[in-house]
Amino acid sequence: MTRLLMLGAGYAHLTAAPRLAKARGQDLQIALVAPSETLLHSGMVPGWLAGQYRFDQCAIDLGRVCRDHGIEWLRDEIVDIDFLRREAIGSGDRHPFDLLSIDVGSANDLGAIGADSPLVLGARPYANFVPTWQAWRDGALDTARAMRMLVVGGGAAAVQIAFALVAQMRAHPSLAGSEVMLATAGERLLEGMAPAAGALSARSLSGHGVRLFLGHRYVGAGGGHARFEGSEPLEADLVVVANGARPPDWLTACAARDGVAVAADGGLAIRSNLCSTSHAAVFAAGDCASFVDQRVPKSGVHALRQGPVLARNLSRPADARERFVARRWTLALLNRCDGSAIGAWGPVGFAGRWAWNWKDRSDRRFVERFR
Repeated sequence: MTRLLMLGAGYAHLTAAPRLAKARGQDLQIALVAPSETLLHSGMVPGWLAGQYRFDQCAIDLGRVCRDHGIEWLRDEIVDIDFLRREAIGSGDRHPFDLLSIDVGSANDLGAIGADSPLVLGARPYANFVPTWQAWRDGALDTARAMRMLVVGGGAAAVQIAFALVAQMRAHPSLAGSEVMLATAGERLLEGMAPAAGALSARSLSGHGVRLFLGHRYVGAGGGHARFEGSEPLEADLVVVANGARPPDWLTACAARDGVAVAADGGLAIRSNLCSTSHAAVFAAGDCASFVDQRVPKSGVHALRQGPVLARNLSRPADARERFVARRWTLALLNRCDGSAIGAWGPVGFAGRWAWNWKDRSDRRFVERFR
């Protein structure tokens, strides 16, 4: 009996595990381990932050998904992997494996945090972000004073979080007079997308009263300020870091320790068949994996498309595995949290209420697939 341990519940595993369970033979046992039984659909998180969705509308019950497909569900927070002994080490137990697939997502670099720091939150992982954000928001509403809220980053996540914070500010009179800021090291927003989409985002954020700080490379916080390399600090009560997403430090460390190939960005080095370049029994997908033979942006869209390929390759011999090939263009829809959205497709950027309706229908359908 071969024991496959699927470590983490990112999008690649979410789509791969049910497919693999349906097609597996009698000699394959599948277990999935994750720190939370709830997976938030990232596409709906800005809408949840803005009050457009209830939490349950954005959440997928991982335990039920596993039970429905005959997959062993293990709730544990993995803190180390002993690749030599073939054990994943959690906060409560050790989980043996013969075959390992890793899809643990990414974390944000919070920088150096000193004394008297504003609250600094990483947008990833969501399991950590959600309760801390809720506690801060409830406290801010009770305090009933103007807050200075800063989002760090210039990508899709940062832009949408900034829009969501504006929506929160407008929805609650106790936050009257609050300020939302966005700081990014780049010279424009959405640098990996169509320039038109970046320009639409900048214009929309400014129109919503968000102060933009381009060319500001965040390094940490302290003394009531967010700090930047070569730029003046910004006063802040809350800093949400939504840039510099990288594989969790513990994963990079234990892989390097045990001789598992690691790429320059800290991700597990894999080929297009999603298998480790150094260990035949180790696979990886999503944000914690780094392809050595093609460029694959870190995004949920690409992770979802890795899922079916991962499912097939985990049950195939090495010489029969297929390649995942990233699409040149992917659709991005960004929630402006006001009933409209910004979109990007290749070199084309667009915006409107119709784009929000498109995004809303797509996100709801995705979550319903796992009900």
